[in-house]
Amino acid sequence: MSHYHAVVWIDHQKATVWHFTSTEQTETVVHSHEQHQRVHSRKTSHGGHKSPADRQFFDDATRALEDAHEILVIGPAQTKQEFASYLRDKHPQLGRAIVAVENADHPTDAEVLAYARRHFKALDRMFTPGA
Repeated sequence: MSHYHAVVWIDHQKATVWHFTSTEQTETVVHSHEQHQRVHSRKTSHGGHKSPADRQFFDDATRALEDAHEILVIGPAQTKQEFASYLRDKHPQLGRAIVAVENADHPTDAEVLAYARRHFKALDRMFTPGA
């Protein structure tokens, strides 16, 4: 079943993707392939650096977003921004579907869906003539 809206909550270990309407939803959970991904390496004489994102993880999350027309990307820290950039660079059609990238620590599934439904309802009203 294809839905118009999608929300993805993503951190460096897991992504949960929901395709939804006001009354129903489907959920896909994707896990990182790197068991203990390091966010930062130890500082050396050359300085610390950020470990690269798990591209296989991003590919799997991207497949879960296929057919989405509008996407809200949320999550803690930087992974949400990296994923949004990855979509814009590697999958431009999905990248153009991103309507917002926002902070969200660790909400429950119900909180994510309620937030996304409110977000898209308000967004839909902004672009519906006479609403």
